[in-house]
Parts: sequence; C-alpha cells; structure tokens
Amino acid sequence: MKNWILLLLFFALNVTVSGQVLPDSIRIKYNAAQSSSEKGKILYTYLISIRDNPAFFTTLGDINKYFKANKDETGQAYLQLVNSDQISRTGDYATALKSLLQQLAWFENKKDAYGVLLATRFLGSTYNFAKDFENTIRYDKKNVELALAFGDTSEIVSAINNLGSDYAENNMPDSGLRYAQTAVMYGRKMTNPAGLRQALTTLAENYIGIKQYGKALPLIREVLNYGNKADINTIIWAQNDLAQIYLETNYQDSARYYAYKAAPLANEKGFRDQLLRAYHYLYLSYEKSGLKDSAFSYYKMSVNTKDSLYSLQNSKQVQFINFREQTRQQEAEQEKIQFQNKIRMYVLLAGLVIFFIIVFILFRNNRQKQRANQVLEKTLTDLKSAQTQLIQSEKMASLGELTAGIAHEIQNPLNFVNNFSEVSKELLDEMKTELNNGNTEDAKEIADDVIQNLEKINHHGKRADAIVKGMLQHSQSSTGKKEPTDINALCDEYLRLSYHGLRAKDKSFNATLKTDFDPSIGKINIIPQDIGRVILNLLTNAFYVVDEKKKACQAEPVEAGNVYEPTVSISTKKAGDKVLISVSDNGNGIPPKVLDKIFQPFFTTKPTGQGTGLGLSLSYDIIKAHGGEIKVETKVADPGSVGKGEGTTFIIQLPIV
Repeated sequence: MKNWILLLLFFALNVTVSGQVLPDSIRIKYNAAQSSSEKGKILYTYLISIRDNPAFFTTLGDINKYFKANKDETGQAYLQLVNSDQISRTGDYATALKSLLQQLAWFENKKDAYGVLLATRFLGSTYNFAKDFENTIRYDKKNVELALAFGDTSEIVSAINNLGSDYAENNMPDSGLRYAQTAVMYGRKMTNPAGLRQALTTLAENYIGIKQYGKALPLIREVLNYGNKADINTIIWAQNDLAQIYLETNYQDSARYYAYKAAPLANEKGFRDQLLRAYHYLYLSYEKSGLKDSAFSYYKMSVNTKDSLYSLQNSKQVQFINFREQTRQQEAEQEKIQFQNKIRMYVLLAGLVIFFIIVFILFRNNRQKQRANQVLEKTLTDLKSAQTQLIQSEKMASLGELTAGIAHEIQNPLNFVNNFSEVSKELLDEMKTELNNGNTEDAKEIADDVIQNLEKINHHGKRADAIVKGMLQHSQSSTGKKEPTDINALCDEYLRLSYHGLRAKDKSFNATLKTDFDPSIGKINIIPQDIGRVILNLLTNAFYVVDEKKKACQAEPVEAGNVYEPTVSISTKKAGDKVLISVSDNGNGIPPKVLDKIFQPFFTTKPTGQGTGLGLSLSYDIIKAHGGEIKVETKVADPGSVGKGEGTTFIIQLPIV
C-alpha cells in the first residue's frame, strides 16, 4: 500500500511540473527581457531552482517543445546548456563535453556573454567530475575572467568559489584558500547572502583540509547564523562540516548533535548526498565511541541511502535518455531541413548562372552602344566647358570696357582733389601770414575758404570712392543676394562708365547722352552686380550701333543741315508695381529677320572677334531670374537715310518687392 501511495505521489509530481511548462511570472519576465543574455539568466535561475526534482528532464522536454513552437533559438540553446550540465552529473562526460564545446562556439558566435559564461563554468565542472584537474582549472580560471568582465557580483563569487572548491577537492587547500578568501570578499558585497554562504563554506572546507579547525568553526557558525531556509542546502552542508570537525577533533557528542540536525533536513528536502554524509558521520562517531549497535544501525542506513541515491540517479538517467532521443529527432529534422535548403540553394545557383549568362549576352550587345554614349557624353561635356569659357569671356570683355571708363571717370575727381589741395595749401600759408600780422578777420575769411575747399575735396573723394566700389562690385562674383539699390544712381553710373570706356578705346568717338530718371522710384531689391551687367551690356551695344552708323554716314555725302548726331539715352519710370528701365539709341534699328534671334546664345551681328553673342542671352536670363521681362522696340532706317526717327529701345521691367 505504501509503495502505491509513493508511486501516485511521483506521478502527480510529474504531471504538475511537466504540465506547468513555464510559470507565468517567469514567462512574463523572460518575454520582457531586452537581450539574449538577460533571457538566459532568467531561464537558468528558474531551471536551477527545480534541478533536483525527479521529473526535471520531463520538464526540460516540455519547455523545449514550448520554445520550439515559438521558434525561440535562444531559449532552446540555454535549455541544451543546462541539459549538458545535467548529463555530466549522470556520468556521461564524453557526451556532455562534446555538447558543451559546441554550445560554447554557438554562444561565442552570437556574442551572448552570459551563455559563454555558463558554458565555460559547466565545462569546468564536467572536467572536475571526470577528474581532469588540468582542464578543470583552465576553464574555471577562464570563467573567473568572464565573470569579472560580465560585472555581476553573484557570478564573480560563484566563479571564484568554484576555483577554491576545485583545490579543496584535489587536496590542495593551500591554493584553495586564496580563491575562497577572494570569493568571501566579493560575497560580502552582495545584497543576497546566498553566494556569501557558499563562499564561507568553501573557505571552511579548505581550512578543514589543512586541519585549522579553529579558523573553520567561526566561518561555519556565520553561515548557520543567517538561518535562511531558502538556502537550506548550504545550511545542511555547514551542519555536516561541523559534524566532520568535531568527529576529527574527537568531540563525538557534538559531532553526533550536528549530524542529527543535518539528517532529517536532508531527508525532508531530498538532498540524498548530504543525508548519506550525515549517516556516515554518525556511523563513524558511534564506532569511535565503542557503541557497536548504534554504529551498525547507522552503517545500514548509510548503505540504504547510498542504494537509494543510485536508484534516483538511474531514474534520472532514464529521463535523460528520453530527452536525448527527443533532441536526436530534432537534430534529424534539422538535417532534413538543411538538406532541402541545399537543394533549393543549388536550384537558385543554377538560376543565377542562367541569369548571369543572359546578362553577359545583353552586356556584350550593348557594349558598343555604351561606348557611343560615352563619346556623346564627352562631347556634351566639352561643349558645356566651351560655353562656360565663352560666358566668362563675355564677362571679362564687359569688365575691360568698364575698367577703361572707370579710368577716365575717376581722373576728374582726382584732379579736383589735387587742385583743391594745392589751393588750400596756399590759403593756409596766407592765413599764417595774416595771423602773424594780427589780421584775424582776414584769417577767418581765408579759413572759411579752406573749409569750402576741404568740403569739395571730401565730395570728390567720395565720388572716386563710389566709382571704385562700383568697379569692385561689378568685377566680383554675384552673391545671389538681393539688396536695396538706388536704380537711378546705378543707371547713371553705368551710362558714364560705358561711355568713357568707349572713349578710352577711340578718342574720336562722341555721342550725346540723355537721362530721364523718375525720382519717386527710390530703392528696389535687386542683385546690383547682375542688373549692372545687364545695363552695361545694353549701353555698350547702343554706343556700338550709333558709332557704326556715324562711321557709315561719314563715308557717304549727306544733304546740308541733315548731319547725323549719335545719341544714347537711358530713363527710368515707376509704373504701378513695376519699374521700367529704357535704353535707347538712334542707330539703324534691328532688321525683322534678326529680331527673333537676338536673345539666342551665341547669336551676334558683330564681326568675328568682336563679340561672343552671349551678352543679350545672359541679360535675358538675369532679368527672368529677377521675375522681370526684357522687351525690344525698333524701327529700321531706309537705305542711305540718316533720318531722326530710326533706332532701337530695350525696355526692362522689374517688379518692386
């Protein structure tokens, strides 16, 4: 009857744990985690808490199915990691090591720091179970480096504590002490004392190994003073450590006292290895005390516990075999998927080869066309470059004409400055004489004359300054920024500069200049350099056509009183929201067949070498960019006539903004 009850309890435990998969609290925290390392730590902490359950492998299989259904590779990887650790505890070290090394490579490839940390820790413990001390120390030292880099105090304590335990188990307590002491130092910084208690126990065991029981006892008592039942395994371990100390120091009553305390707790919690240890100490204590009956009784209990422990290990081994078979089937399924993927890849590669063959044929067929396109592009680039050079040539030509006019225009104010300076010097000499003679009134009159001269010097100096600034403004590149400009002053300035520019090249050239500026216009927002170039270009063309007509008239006899007088005029007028700038000449006019072409780039009526044909084209573009218009009105003269009504007028319309 008792066996049936135990069987039912075992079955119920299996159903409860396996059906549970992941508790809601763990699942919610796991899904909310931001990184794979964070997910792994949450999952590992939970699995460790149920590791000693007899149905652990069944639970592991159910959780693995859950992660597989959700296509969660990280969850499956951490389950496999914990499973490999459990495999090593069953004694199948070869399988465990092979699996752990593969998992270490996987986590390193994924750059999952916590997965790498656990993999190296489990490799160290597996080599320890296999009694391979050299590899145990190698991986546990690597684990310490990783834990320090990971920065989690609990992981650091666990890693360093493992090294201390390694040396204690291999009868090297002198080396183990150093690591155990370091683990205790880190453990005292933890808010959760569980890791500290383990470190204190490891340090005590190393002291026991060198038989320094006086140093081991206060450490074990510190562990027991915490009294935290959540860490009952460490408490049972510490009680057994006390039993061992008192057994070896021949305080048998105390040894039996702590062994009696450890045994029922270990039995209640299912810690068979610690239960076996307590029974063994009781058996040895009674034997040393000469109590044969009690010694024999606990000897039998230790034997039965040992058999039970192996039986439990056999049960876990069966569950492990089932889980490994499930894993093998999954691997076989993955291999099948990989094979299918390879087939798809080969088909795709074949398609790509055919595609590239077609592309190559098309490329070869279009190669000549591409070469022709390259030649065409180069030709267009050369044409654009030539156009840019011609535009620059036009700008430099207008700048040369402007400079000649400036040289003449600036000479007048400089002459005034020089003359008034000399007169002022003579007046100042006279004023000194009058002052020396005491004639203050005469001196004051002379001073007034000097002041007037200085004002005239200042006026003509500003005039020269304005001319220079105008030249600089015209010569520099346009900033493209509009600014308030006195359009009347701009027109007057360029009229005189253009005229004197032609006079500088041809001293015989003369023309009548007329202006009619509307004073109500005020300042308008324009780009002065650009509008100045337009006005200069129109005026230069006007002076050119009247000069050509004058030369033609001089070559032919004309009637008395009908002599041709070259005239160029410029006027401004405000018309609503627009400003009109008119440049007129009394030349021969523009023939109708030419009129439609005058704004086309490179079209010119001037002889070769005297014009690029870009002046009016650039002027048209500049006015359009200002939101304005440029129009032309013309009347063609009769052949051989020098009448007064002929000529051309260019009218610029600019918006007032």
